Amino acid sequence: MKVKAALLGGAIAAAAMLVTGCHKEPKGQILAIVNGEEISLQELNAELQGARVPDSVDRAVLRRQVLQRLIDRKLIVQKAREQGLDKTPEFITQQRRMEENLLVTLLGQKIASQVPMPDDRDITQYIADNPTQFSGRERLLLDQIQFGAPKDVKQLLTLRDAHNLEDLAAGVKRLGLPMSRGKGVIDTGRLDPQLIDMINKLPPGEPFVLPSNGQYVASVIVGRDATPTPTPVAKAAAAELVRRKELVAESKAQVARARSTAEIQYQPGYEPDKSAIKASQAKK
Repeated sequence: MKVKAALLGGAIAAAAMLVTGCHKEPKGQILAIVNGEEISLQELNAELQGARVPDSVDRAVLRRQVLQRLIDRKLIVQKAREQGLDKTPEFITQQRRMEENLLVTLLGQKIASQVPMPDDRDITQYIADNPTQFSGRERLLLDQIQFGAPKDVKQLLTLRDAHNLEDLAAGVKRLGLPMSRGKGVIDTGRLDPQLIDMINKLPPGEPFVLPSNGQYVASVIVGRDATPTPTPVAKAAAAELVRRKELVAESKAQVARARSTAEIQYQPGYEPDKSAIKASQAKK
């Protein structure tokens, strides 16, 4: 009887603990509880992170408003779960994609925290190697033709013998593509130095064509304005560009190391084109 009494007493105590646990209260780091689901201070801060809040806004009022939006979202999510939407293939695929993107972002942040800022020697060398971004920076004044993309991109090869804007316009007209004329400006400091170098090597009046928002823009340089970057600004910008280049290199190196040890299996027909990979490597 004593054993039974002890067991019964333990069961009652456990049940009491369970009942007590079901009645959580919002306190401390827990700001609200929605049908048993907690909303924490960390969750609220994450929602506010990156938001541009004017100084005139009452922060306490804003936090309460954002908390209400979080509660509304929790209620909608709970309703979706009740309907089993979190078990659908679409949800599982999107969830995996979002999780992978988040992990990629976090790894990128970790790599960034481990790559130091470049020293003065590297910064000075970068500035010297890329004059179009700094001391030789210019605004290129352009005459332009904007035209639509053909269904077959190979049709653009018919324009390669056009050595002035008028001939190019005639070629675009023959292709039956919509076209408009206008003026434009290119800041050499905002483009890839290799691209600017190729543009600068063109004969005077020779058009160059660049893609733009699903269309193409043919341009001819008609004027140049020198806009050299001030030295303090140049050094800060160069430091960031050099560091960004090192970050990209380290990220690619990590992917390469991971690929070298990974076991990757393909369904027939989905294997990478080895000849294309070799051609790409040779081009680089």
